[in-house]
Amino acid sequence: MTTSEIIALVSASVAVLALILNYTRAHNGDISNAQAIRDKLDYISDTTRDTREDVRALDRKLDDHAARITKVEAKLEDHERRIEKMEG
Repeated sequence: MTTSEIIALVSASVAVLALILNYTRAHNGDISNAQAIRDKLDYISDTTRDTREDVRALDRKLDDHAARITKVEAKLEDHERRIEKMEG
């Protein structure tokens, strides 16, 4: 083997090694980016779930308040009739 052939072989080896390293770095970067996106989506999913639970709890409270208001209005009408009878 001549010196020029050895230099060509070493150059080709360095080029292949550089391509492999570049591919692995890019691949690792893609993996870390994908993981970061998954983490953000999980956070958004958890936040959405918590928000739904809070809205359901508020709906239940609203229904309870509506029922109480209805009872109070009925009692108020009953008391108004009684007062009108007592005055009349």
